[in-house]
Amino acid sequence: MTSFSSFDHILDAVLGLGSRKEILYFNHQSHIFFKLPPRLLKTKEKIIQLCDSADFDLDEWMNKGLMSFEVLTSPEIKVYLPHDPETEYHVILKLIPLESGEFALTFHDTTVENKLHQKYREQLEELKKTHNQFLQADKLNTLGELTANISHEINNPLTIAAGHAEIIQELLQMDAPDKSQLLEINSTVLESLERVNQIIKNMKDFLHQSQDQKEYCDLEALVDSAIEWIQPTAKKLGVSIDKNLHSERTAVLANKIKLEQVIINLVKNSLDAIESDKKSGGEVEVAISKDQEQNQIIIEVSDNGPGLPDSIKESLFKPFVSTKDAGAGTGLGLSICAKIVEGHQGTLTHIPTPTGCQFQIRLPMIEIYSYTRNDRYLSGSKKEKRVLVLDNEVQILNVMNSFISQDNLVFVGSSRPEDALEFLSKAQVDLIITDFSMPTMNGSEFSQKARETGYDGSILYMTSAKFIEQYNKDKAKLKIDGIIIKPFNKQEVMKTIRFALGSKEVAS
Repeated sequence: MTSFSSFDHILDAVLGLGSRKEILYFNHQSHIFFKLPPRLLKTKEKIIQLCDSADFDLDEWMNKGLMSFEVLTSPEIKVYLPHDPETEYHVILKLIPLESGEFALTFHDTTVENKLHQKYREQLEELKKTHNQFLQADKLNTLGELTANISHEINNPLTIAAGHAEIIQELLQMDAPDKSQLLEINSTVLESLERVNQIIKNMKDFLHQSQDQKEYCDLEALVDSAIEWIQPTAKKLGVSIDKNLHSERTAVLANKIKLEQVIINLVKNSLDAIESDKKSGGEVEVAISKDQEQNQIIIEVSDNGPGLPDSIKESLFKPFVSTKDAGAGTGLGLSICAKIVEGHQGTLTHIPTPTGCQFQIRLPMIEIYSYTRNDRYLSGSKKEKRVLVLDNEVQILNVMNSFISQDNLVFVGSSRPEDALEFLSKAQVDLIITDFSMPTMNGSEFSQKARETGYDGSILYMTSAKFIEQYNKDKAKLKIDGIIIKPFNKQEVMKTIRFALGSKEVAS
């Protein structure tokens, strides 16, 4: 019989087993793990008398090791001890063949690590819950401060609608009412009611506790929505809110509600500062630009107010720091804004200026963000194919994202051909799906430039039926592998994608 003394000082529980799985040896750590004194451990003849697993066939696994005489390591499994059936243990087993024909079976106990991990996950969920509660509280606080001006904004169209409804009633009492005049007045009533409906919808959207679901958004439309929210307050204070937008519409990958909340909070802070300064001619500007070198989108909110006192600049983004009087604000606005932006892999910073105040949001461009945020890609797996979809309509990107991501593929969205080409020079993709009709470059021009960069993967056109003739011309010239006709459904799209990816694998 082999001497098992070399296992005496190992920190894992070790059992020495014979060829029939009988227990020949146990080390000191075994007493601790199995919670049995040496006297009782000696009475156990078989491993099954010491432990059992409901989700792992221990007996079959050991038979495989005894037959192959190879070192076997189990996955992490749940184990129950017959004398302590209420406690669940997590262990990793290793079966080690010895020269004598006997075996050592080690038990690496991961129960404590699992409990700590579970506790960590529970605490993380609690922190997320608390953060969402703060987020919602800040929304309610903002809504409360804006309510008076919003109600005034609702009253105006309601007054217009009511007045015109009375005119309609008077006209209907006439013998021969002017139909064209009735239609014109009725149109004004409907427009006024639609304005009220839009204000209420904005309020519901703003208060909605959305999950951290990110989608492709038109940043200009998002900024417009945020400004529309805060505009009634600005009008009351006599402050103008101006936009300085990028020459082309810019798309972001974001939680629309949360990012809108950030912009609303920053603009509202500017309005509060201007109001406290008690000077006329207040101005706030929201600007959008791009930093191509850093692959970032920049949103800046600036004003001509009194600026920030030096005493709080260092602690500006800490909770409960505020320039407002006690009771006038939560002091959570900037702290929450910073967390939201960080959750988008971005940064929120205060930019020193000679006058007024300026805050800058930097977000990754959608190609980089959608590529790097994918967990499967970051995990190092090379099995999933990477699909770049180029379309200037963000809703098309969202639809294609929902199709492709569900099919175990990595989705990368792009809304501008120039940005997509820049991305291709830095990263590898397996398939490009490009819209044909785009403002700055059509599908043929983009595909030509993509091939010139050295891209030799599959390309699909995604367009209406009227461009089929152009597709046929480009098919051989630019090696276009197929076409997706708009409007489309998921089955058609995925069939075309799988064919393009499959044919490329066969060709290679």
